[in-house]
Amino acid sequence: MRLAFSYYVWQKHFQPANDASDECTFMRFAALQCTLLNIRALDEFFRNPKWPGDIRAKHYPRFTNPGPFLSLSESEQLHKLIVHLTYNRIYEFTTTWKTHTLLTRAYVHFKAFVDYIHDDYFSEQINIQASIHDMKNRYEGWLSEMNEIVETTRA
Repeated sequence: MRLAFSYYVWQKHFQPANDASDECTFMRFAALQCTLLNIRALDEFFRNPKWPGDIRAKHYPRFTNPGPFLSLSESEQLHKLIVHLTYNRIYEFTTTWKTHTLLTRAYVHFKAFVDYIHDDYFSEQINIQASIHDMKNRYEGWLSEMNEIVETTRA
């Protein structure tokens, strides 16, 4: 989940104002791809495994898997434009990605899993529970900041 926030962190801390240089564009797209790849990986976590080495939510006893959060078309778009080398990738940089919306949906599913890990899997380990609590606070803070940016942009 942490890497899914790469694009937001790039924009908040590192993207120079009004910099359209090739280097800045390159790094912006690298951060965006990191975000999109990790959103896709999180969505796959909530799907059924395809390969023997896949780690999936269904492997955790007593966790109620909410299922994937990406629509079929979103999943296909990420598959064709970001993950695999296809002719469709020529549209990679002209596609508008609603990263805030995708991150919000990803976090809702992630939070359900992390709550399970906190309350069940590591119920006896106070230090790990504290780390999980801190992590959730960080992500929720970032989502709150993103919400404020989106609301300001709409106004």
